[in-house]
Amino acid sequence: MSFALIGLGEVGTCFAAELLAQGVALRVGSRPSERARTSAERLGLTLETDPASAVRDADVVLLTVTGDGLRDVVQRIAPALRPTAIVADLTAADPPQVIAAAKLLGANCARFVDVAIMGAVSLHGIRTPLLAAGDMAAEFAAAMNAFGFAVSARAESQVGDASRLKLLRSLFTKGLDALVIESMLAAAALGLEADLIDLLSDYDQRPMREHIRMYLRTHPPHAARRLVEMQAAELQLKALNLPSVVTRAAIERYRRTAELVESRGLPNAPLDADRALAWLLDAEQHRSEN
Repeated sequence: MSFALIGLGEVGTCFAAELLAQGVALRVGSRPSERARTSAERLGLTLETDPASAVRDADVVLLTVTGDGLRDVVQRIAPALRPTAIVADLTAADPPQVIAAAKLLGANCARFVDVAIMGAVSLHGIRTPLLAAGDMAAEFAAAMNAFGFAVSARAESQVGDASRLKLLRSLFTKGLDALVIESMLAAAALGLEADLIDLLSDYDQRPMREHIRMYLRTHPPHAARRLVEMQAAELQLKALNLPSVVTRAAIERYRRTAELVESRGLPNAPLDADRALAWLLDAEQHRSEN
C-alpha cells in the first residue's frame, strides 16, 4: 500500500516519520516553505511542490494542510487521483468546508473521509485518537490501524460528522482552557495557586462523563443560586484588577437559565441528566423563536 501526504507541518511531519519507519512507500507534497523543505530533508524525502504529482500513485492520501488551504489542494489533486484512492482530510476546516471539498472529487466523492484529530499529536504521535466519518471510514481505519494508528470509524456516518464532533470537543476543551487561565490568574494574584489546584483534586475521583451528567442534572434547579455565586466571583476579579471574560459568560449562562426556570417552571418529574438537557434545549429553542 502506498501513501501520499500533503502538508508538512507538525502533524504531517509526525505521521510521515512514523509511516517511513515502518517501510511504507510515501511521497510528500507541500508549499515550498523553509519549514517544509527542512522537514522533507530530515525525512529523506523529495518534496513535491505540485500536490498532484505526489498523489498520482497513492492508495491513501492524507491531507494535513491548514483548513483554509483544503479546497485549493483538493481541486489540484482531484484530476490526478487513482479511482480507488482514499482521500483523508485531517485539516481543521469547518464542516461546510469539508463537505464542499468532498464534492470537488465528483464521482469519487464517496472516497473522501472526514477525519478529526481528537488529541495532541505532539504528545501521542500516531496513537493520537482519530475519528473518521464517511462511506470509506471503516476502510480508512483498517488501513491506518494496520500501521499502529488509532482511528475509530463512526458507523453510518457522513462527511462532516467528524468535523462537527471536533468543534463540539473544542467548544468544551478550549472553553475549559480559558476558564483555567482566568481562575489561575486570580489564584496567582492571591498567592493561592497550589491551594486552588488541591481544592480541585476531587475532580480526579470520578470519570469525566459523571461530572458532565452531574452538571446537566443540577444546572437548571440551581442556576439562580450559582448566578449569585458567580457574581461574587466577578467582584473578586475586579478587586484584583483582572479580566472576567469567562466569568461574565458564565454569569450570562446562569442568568438565562434562571429566567427560563422562572418563566416556564421545571418539570414535575425528578430531573436526570437527559431530561434536564432536553428541557433546557426545548426552552432555549422556544426562547429563540420568541
